[in-house]
Amino acid sequence: MKSQLSSFLKVFDIKYPVIQSPMAGASTVGLATSITRLGGIGSLAMGSLSQSPEKIRLQVESFQERLPLEKATLMNLNFFTHEEPIIDESKIQEWCGKYQTIYSCGNIPYDNDKKHLELLYPSFKSIKDPAHPTVEVLIKLKPKIVSFHFGLPQQSIQQALQGSGIKVFVTATNLEEFKQCLEAEVDGVVLQGWEAGGHRGSFIANDVDDEQLSTMELVKTVVGYVDSQPLKAVPFIIAAGGVYDSSTVKQLLELNIAGVQVGTVFLPTDQCTISSEHLKKFQTPQDETLMTASISGRNLRTIKTPFLEQLHITSQLDAIPDYPLPYDSFKRLVADAKYIGESVKYSAYLSGSNYDKSWKGTRSVEEVFASLTDSTT
Repeated sequence: MKSQLSSFLKVFDIKYPVIQSPMAGASTVGLATSITRLGGIGSLAMGSLSQSPEKIRLQVESFQERLPLEKATLMNLNFFTHEEPIIDESKIQEWCGKYQTIYSCGNIPYDNDKKHLELLYPSFKSIKDPAHPTVEVLIKLKPKIVSFHFGLPQQSIQQALQGSGIKVFVTATNLEEFKQCLEAEVDGVVLQGWEAGGHRGSFIANDVDDEQLSTMELVKTVVGYVDSQPLKAVPFIIAAGGVYDSSTVKQLLELNIAGVQVGTVFLPTDQCTISSEHLKKFQTPQDETLMTASISGRNLRTIKTPFLEQLHITSQLDAIPDYPLPYDSFKRLVADAKYIGESVKYSAYLSGSNYDKSWKGTRSVEEVFASLTDSTT
């Protein structure tokens, strides 16, 4: 495969082939603007805002007012395209009962009126009409990239975005998903390896046949496929997962892909909103990471704690309500535990498997970015 690097840099008019991972719940507009200002592509996490066009507009405007006009649209807006959850009341009640036991064992006051699970946010996949207000605001704002995690958007929506000049990127975790992206004619594919922190972007939730390919294995598999096919066009290939320094960036770029997407290394910077305990885990790493569906209903990677390990072990996959329903009970538990000073015990610490190599001795975004890019140009 011919190297995509120079084309990627030229198309987006950037200095470095680095996209910042969206990292919903931890990243900020400040982080995104910093990455774009430094020569990469900053990302805004829009996973919970699929039906909130006004909030999307406000976040984008906040991004734009911090940057010069020529960089005002140089951003990646990331949305979730999971299947809408099936509301299985018996499964939900069993799950709420499980949490009631957790509350009881931890001496945390439990509100009996909360024996249900709220749908915290809808899926972008539910948007089928190109005239939908969210699609209209995206077309008006014209970010350089709109990306999707957990699957492809509706084809009509993708075409509407692309027709307005927006590049559409989609996460893939195996060759089959890449082929679907290829068939859909997306502009870029983020190949997410097993090492990646946060939610796994598989099209099939908690796929029992997940090959668990490392980022390097996944990229090599996809590049090998591309080389074996008479393809007229190949989307930009972006590698994500386990990238923590310029050496790992260089190794991936040597496979002729367009760039990398990096998240975990930015978490300890002062432009992210992680807790002091999460920061401490970066500074003095001791624990392994854990891939589990028991927190949100979909596989995610977090730093292991005794509570999270126990929750994982005691949660049968087919007993977990559909994503994102379980997230409601988990987030509520962390909030309630805070009142008795136990939020650290029950929290999740979403991070990639190489988080233990990600503390650079600084909280400066500029210095961390430099550690990734000092050999990429």
